[in-house]
Amino acid sequence: MGLTGRALTDWLGVTALKRYGVRFTRQVWPGDTLTAKFEVTKVEDGLATIKVVTVNQNGETVIEGEAIAKADAV
Repeated sequence: MGLTGRALTDWLGVTALKRYGVRFTRQVWPGDTLTAKFEVTKVEDGLATIKVVTVNQNGETVIEGEAIAKADAV
């Protein structure tokens, strides 16, 4: 969860992120290689909705959720 949040704030900036909520969908083990992926799904009223997914080295989703950020940051 921390890796995914850090990747998101590295992309958007800390002040642009307004909401962030994710949940684990699978166990993450030491040595796993994780990749965070983000997709803007909607832009409305100056805010962007972002689908958040993190996958392991096998392509299995281990974290999923959503973030809201200022649209001008994406």
